[in-house]
Amino acid sequence: MRYLTLGEVLALHRRILPESGGRPGLRDLAHAAMEVFLVMNGMELRASVDDQERFMLALATGEVSREALAQWLRAHVTQLSSGN
Repeated sequence: MRYLTLGEVLALHRRILPESGGRPGLRDLAHAAMEVFLVMNGMELRASVDDQERFMLALATGEVSREALAQWLRAHVTQLSSGN
């Protein structure tokens, strides 16, 4: 089984989120796909639910760029803590 690379996940975000126009269904799907990718690769997102939702909405509406997403992920992604 081959897992997606971060670049592939970012590409999915670029395709799914703009099409959603910020609508919750597709936006949430893109967010869930990102979370699954991170966990499968031994990582987790360390940000409050409110911060995650705000960022994903800004990303979906085009207020944030792909580069901003990469920077935000670098700042908020850590190794999965033991016990998870």
